[in-house]
Amino acid sequence: MFLLACAPGTRPGTTEAATSNRAVALNNGPNRVDLLGDGTKSEVFVSWRGNFNAHGFHTAEFYVFARSDVPDAGDVWQIVPFMGGPHDADSGRELYATYQGADCALADIRLLHREHAAAQVILATRDFGQSFSDSALVRFDYYELTSNADGFGRPPFYFHYFKTVHAARLYCDVNEAFAHELGLGTRGLAHGEDEP
Repeated sequence: MFLLACAPGTRPGTTEAATSNRAVALNNGPNRVDLLGDGTKSEVFVSWRGNFNAHGFHTAEFYVFARSDVPDAGDVWQIVPFMGGPHDADSGRELYATYQGADCALADIRLLHREHAAAQVILATRDFGQSFSDSALVRFDYYELTSNADGFGRPPFYFHYFKTVHAARLYCDVNEAFAHELGLGTRGLAHGEDEP
């Protein structure tokens, strides 16, 4: 299942879309996705953390199978962290987690597949406000998968933060914001068809 995505740089709230960008439907477990756009083996692993209440959450980790930075190690599975964004530690963030309650999802993700180009990821985060059921400001943080060709200071592959866009209006659920502002539908990790 793929959904049309807005072209990079398209203003939120517009209906302009590009067929070369597709939001990939991520399911629980391993998801084979061409993250680098060149056929390199890669995948996204999605899992569920249950809490026996309304605040369980999904996680996603991104991996590329490529030559190790350790001499003579050959190809290995390498984790792809998020780096440079407003919620990332200085050393990056390897695990992405949704944030949700019974009423609304306050954080979710979209992975954009691009033909013959590295993948992009958009992370949506809603301010908490007074409760999970409030409508509040949603921010979209954009990342692009980047190769560290210099071999200095960063991992061999990472998602490089490059911009933040704020939604034009307030939302309770970030997946509604993804659908109305960016044309990326309501199916994220927090509302996947495999959700327990």
